[in-house]
Amino acid sequence: MTAPSSSSPRRNHQYPIDDHDLISKLPDELLQMVLSNLSTEEAVRTSVLSSRWVDVWKWRSYLVLDMNMVLDSTPKERLQQVSVQWARLMTKVINNHRGRLERCTIQHYKSQCKDGTLQSWIDSVTGLKHTKDLTLINYIPAIRHYKRANLLSLHPYTFSHHSLSSLSLCGFSLIGPDAFCKCKNLKTLNLINIVISQASVLSGVLAAFSSLEVIVLNVNFLNPRGVLKIENNNLKFLQLSYLNEIDRMEVYATCLDVLAIRCIKVKRDNFILVAPNIEVNKNSWLDNHSRNDCPHLYCNVSSFLAQVETNIWHKILGSDFIDMRRYAYLSVSVDITDPKEVEILEEVLLMWTNGLLELEIFFKHKKSHREEGECSTNDRTHAKLFPNANLRIYNVRLYNFDGSNEEEFAFVSRLVMQKPVIVLNMMIETSSFPPTKKFNAEAAVAKLMELKYYKNVKIECF
Repeated sequence: MTAPSSSSPRRNHQYPIDDHDLISKLPDELLQMVLSNLSTEEAVRTSVLSSRWVDVWKWRSYLVLDMNMVLDSTPKERLQQVSVQWARLMTKVINNHRGRLERCTIQHYKSQCKDGTLQSWIDSVTGLKHTKDLTLINYIPAIRHYKRANLLSLHPYTFSHHSLSSLSLCGFSLIGPDAFCKCKNLKTLNLINIVISQASVLSGVLAAFSSLEVIVLNVNFLNPRGVLKIENNNLKFLQLSYLNEIDRMEVYATCLDVLAIRCIKVKRDNFILVAPNIEVNKNSWLDNHSRNDCPHLYCNVSSFLAQVETNIWHKILGSDFIDMRRYAYLSVSVDITDPKEVEILEEVLLMWTNGLLELEIFFKHKKSHREEGECSTNDRTHAKLFPNANLRIYNVRLYNFDGSNEEEFAFVSRLVMQKPVIVLNMMIETSSFPPTKKFNAEAAVAKLMELKYYKNVKIECF
């Protein structure tokens, strides 16, 4: 858990100091720090410890209201009754909380969708608490399949409050975009384990979010036919995962920097991608060698990925891809002369601890904006790039490799020479180069072959 936001309002209440109560002598900041390491339930219970603790928890910058742990151990015939009891307690916690919320997670049972309780909670934490990051998780017992009771039926404009910037929904069935009308405030949308009637419905839902920069989709269509269309010129990160086939998918995103594919079943000819920043080599597409369940990542290393507020991309990739324990394809576009981009590239490569079937690197050549006193990447690449990595790469393909660029040459040589990194094959594209550039690139390849550590690596031009 993170510490409470420093922007939270200060309490106006003054409590008498009890000489026999040592806790009452502690400053509020210290008490808040203690609470930051407790769950919401444990934090609420601290109110019985001392008069000073009564209201401290109410100023937390986040709430996690979770009835799933209780429902998991509840007999099936008592799920409804127990969920109603816990819903009352969760409502009390929300009502007693003071100030605003940075984050709020609500895990509930299906009955709260039907009786209006969920709608009331959302209205309170967004309209009154000005929550920035909201996560809603619907409890679904393992024995139960899709039923109408799981439908997320909410009022129009439910998620349109100006303070709400991130929304995550898990375990629901969506039938339409009404609740998502006028959601220009949202920057991040996560739809996890979502059931939707057909692709066109999801297209309508996503069309309501014109300002989205991050979209994570893990959905299942009841009707596998149809076309899923995503058209958003603000979109920078898109992760896709489907459980069944659809006829076609179209993505139009002029600012897209990351396309992360966990598992989709769309033939390459039926996947339309219009994203100038993303380089996609169709030779290693998803249906190649029946590897449509193999993770693919296409990444344009950019200033967007370096922004602190967009660290969600790192969180998503770091958890989802590593946990899958499968080999994968990675394609990156990077400017090796930009130290920030090189640092991000290192972070991306270190995520793939299980190995890469293929790594594609598209070298970008742009004007360097190196700040005064900043070291060049040539110094960085001649140091060890991945000091703690044991990375195995079966095939490396390099595109737009400038043989006369010392920084690019240093990067490529270290990528293969460094002992913890094992590269089996390296292919360097030179056939499309003009004569001078092709000569320089092939000369650089000859130098690479002379390096003693390259004796076990096959290097060739194509």
